[in-house]
Amino acid sequence: MRPFRTILPLALALALSACAATNTGAPLLPGTVDAPPPPMAATGDALLTNTTWTWAGTQTSDGNRIVPEAPERYTLTFQPGGQVNVRADCNRGSASYLLNDTALSFGPVALTKMLCSPGSRDAEFLKELANVTGQRFAGSELLLALKGESGTMRFTTPRQ
Repeated sequence: MRPFRTILPLALALALSACAATNTGAPLLPGTVDAPPPPMAATGDALLTNTTWTWAGTQTSDGNRIVPEAPERYTLTFQPGGQVNVRADCNRGSASYLLNDTALSFGPVALTKMLCSPGSRDAEFLKELANVTGQRFAGSELLLALKGESGTMRFTTPRQ
C-alpha cells in the first residue's frame, strides 16, 4: 500500500504540470484556426461592382482586333464578395473572381449550354476570361489584361 501512496501524488503532480505547460495563458493569435478568407481589395472591388460591364472587344498583342457583333450579349456583372454573373451571348452563368490590387482572376464559369447562333463569340469570350491576369480602369472603361501580355479585353459601362 505504501508504494501506491508514493506513486499517486507523483502521478497527480505530473498530470497537473502537463496541463499547466499547455495552457500558458497567452491569447490565441487571430486567424490561426477557421479564419475567413482575406477581404477583397475594397477600392477596386467597389469600382467593379454594382454595374454591368459590356465587352467592347479585345486587342491582341499581334495586332488583331476582336469585336463582338452584339456587345450587349457579352457582359460581366461583379457582385461584392467575389462572385461575377457572366453572359456569353445566348448562355448565362456565374463564376468566382479574386481581386488583389490590380491582379484579377476568374474561377471556372458555370454556364448554360445553349447552342448560340453561327458567328457567336461565346467560346472566344470565355477563353479570354479564363486567361485574365489583371485589371485597370481607363475613364469609364475596364481593361482586363490577358496572360503573357497576349492582349487586352475592353469593357464599357453606362456609369460615368
